[in-house]
Amino acid sequence: MNESDRNASLQSYAWNWFALHAGQRLQLVNFWLVAVAFLAAAFVQAKASHLTAIAFGVSVTGAVSSLAFMRLDVRTRQLVQVAENALSVFEKDSIAAGADEAFELTKASRLARGWGFDSYRVIIQGLQISVAVMFLLAAIYSFL
Repeated sequence: MNESDRNASLQSYAWNWFALHAGQRLQLVNFWLVAVAFLAAAFVQAKASHLTAIAFGVSVTGAVSSLAFMRLDVRTRQLVQVAENALSVFEKDSIAAGADEAFELTKASRLARGWGFDSYRVIIQGLQISVAVMFLLAAIYSFL
């Protein structure tokens, strides 16, 4: 296998790694949203039925699961960054070889980032922390 084929194979592997873990990250968020919906419905039903212990348990489960999903998202994001770092090496090689398209794509990507509050990480973690806090407040409310 010559150097060009080896680089193409490694680049393909990095893209596949990126696609796998980026997809897992979105699936993780979707699964978390479904779990939150079911736990919120369970809390409301338990509270309406005056099942205080069940309402408290569901609330604590919601808070803990939101924090656990947040940790899983952090780990999945780290795996996505591994691929991003590998792909940036291939972009630099493409730019050095005179591929203007790679340079333009990289430049456009950096310009489109905006400021920090627009990132998936900030938005997803903000939602997960907010839901965890809401479930903790629901745990307190379940005894009122």
